[in-house]
Amino acid sequence: MWIRFVEIKSPSKMQFEMTASYFKTEWSPKVLALGAVSTEFVRLSENSGMYVICYPDEATAKDVFMKIKSDVEEHSAQNKTTIREGERIFKLEA
Repeated sequence: MWIRFVEIKSPSKMQFEMTASYFKTEWSPKVLALGAVSTEFVRLSENSGMYVICYPDEATAKDVFMKIKSDVEEHSAQNKTTIREGERIFKLEA
């Protein structure tokens, strides 16, 4: 499993709320249709959060990124964005 973490910091609380809504209604359905397994968004502060996308493998993650690269660049122009990714070592759930 390959996990991509996208840390997002918006200039204001209102812009962050708009960004989170966009990720829920537009971005997540798009990446899921392109091959992601799951997405989730976690609030870190009033105007920042972490978007987490799970892919079946690194190749799928890279392929999806190339297909949405222009969207990523457009989003990054409006929000401070840091992307990190890597292979999941383990996940435990109760």
